[in-house]
Amino acid sequence: MPTLQGLKLMSVEDADQMSEKENLRLFKKHLGGNLGKMLSMLGFGDSIPVKAEGMYITLSDGRKILDMTGHVGVLVAGHNHPRILEARRKWAERKGLETWKFFPSPYQAALCHNLSLIFPEDLEVVFFCNSGAEANEGAMKLAEKYAGPDRNLIVYTDISFHGKTHATLTVSGSEKHQNHHFHQIDNCVMVKYGDIDDLRRVVEAHKTGKNSSRVGTFIVEAIRTEGVVIPDRDYFKQVRQLCDEYDIVLIFDEIYTGFGRTGKMFAFEHFGVSPDICSFSKAFGGGKATFAAFIARPRIYSKAYPKMNEATLHSTTYNGYGEEIVSALEVLHILNDERLVENSEDMGRYLLSRLQEVKKEFPDIVADVGGIGLLTCIKFKTKGEKLMRLISSAGTEYMEKFVTGAIITTLLKQYNILTFTPPHDSAQLLITPSLIIGKEHIDYFIESLKKVLSGSLWKVGLDYVKKLSES
Repeated sequence: MPTLQGLKLMSVEDADQMSEKENLRLFKKHLGGNLGKMLSMLGFGDSIPVKAEGMYITLSDGRKILDMTGHVGVLVAGHNHPRILEARRKWAERKGLETWKFFPSPYQAALCHNLSLIFPEDLEVVFFCNSGAEANEGAMKLAEKYAGPDRNLIVYTDISFHGKTHATLTVSGSEKHQNHHFHQIDNCVMVKYGDIDDLRRVVEAHKTGKNSSRVGTFIVEAIRTEGVVIPDRDYFKQVRQLCDEYDIVLIFDEIYTGFGRTGKMFAFEHFGVSPDICSFSKAFGGGKATFAAFIARPRIYSKAYPKMNEATLHSTTYNGYGEEIVSALEVLHILNDERLVENSEDMGRYLLSRLQEVKKEFPDIVADVGGIGLLTCIKFKTKGEKLMRLISSAGTEYMEKFVTGAIITTLLKQYNILTFTPPHDSAQLLITPSLIIGKEHIDYFIESLKKVLSGSLWKVGLDYVKKLSES
């Protein structure tokens, strides 16, 4: 094996000078050939992003791309918000301590204090981590430890996504058909989303006493992200009552919806209830920090981990690093100072009204639109005489990919707009832009989408499907 000194290692400057062709070659070799092929087919391999600011990404070919994805909900305040950059710069220049493992951190304490003010009721005990899946893992462990070994059943819903670790995959109903290859933990039970009778049936089927059940935890998304599925308003009030009746820990997953995405600080606020534990990530780091956390009621935490020797029973190496903390502190102030939650509500209402225009204008292509705040989607028809004629040469297995793949490609190549389809439903576009978006961005997106659906979509779509069938 060669020594490190004998290796020709690449530098940041080398990466800066890398060509699009070499970038794609190395990406396919080291980061997954199929992933590289997929990105290339959608047109993402033709150029390299060289700058990102606000609502836009600048590519190496000079084009400015309007980002309507919010990079999967991460960019609550846009790309590289100057205040977040400044907070991180100041921290780096002062050579602040990153790894607060042996000293109580005043910065962590300040952030936790702020979170306790933002969250309702007595949600105030916080654990920091790095990803949504990790936050949900920690939340479920906390709930299971609280409930005890005789109440270790975890209930989840049929349409849900909570992560891709083994435990979070198990409780992700939307992942079942894709991830049947992996072993799943066996103390989990699935119920229908939004169906209080189904949840009550499972709880009562495992009763061990008058107000006792083997069910100890219920993990759920207050609003299902993909498809923007919103349950009846009374559903979560009934869930809260049932959980209180049987002392079941209610976990709300706000990984995607938290910090203003739905027009309120947290999606559960739309239903007038509060969880016992809440997980959050994505927007929490402001697009600069890979940051996540869960917050819990003191009675849950103190019963689950009552002894000093259990203080680190659940822990992680990368727990609340300094630069992540100062980034999140600044994010909360930006949300307040720039009224981004209010903007999400206002612009979300406007975006949905314009999407409804698209549905009305293109009934043969658009099946439905939906949204709350800046969590919006447009669903396309994947069957029908017109589409069947268009794609018969490529095969019906590509119907869903035909529509969305063609739209994503055309919007990017012809109109400089970035969009995406969620992993569990390739017949829809999930539109989750940064909360800084204005009417001018929405208008340009809608008018461009109308042009795509009017004409050039079909040629691009057929080319896309042919590439799929040949791959």
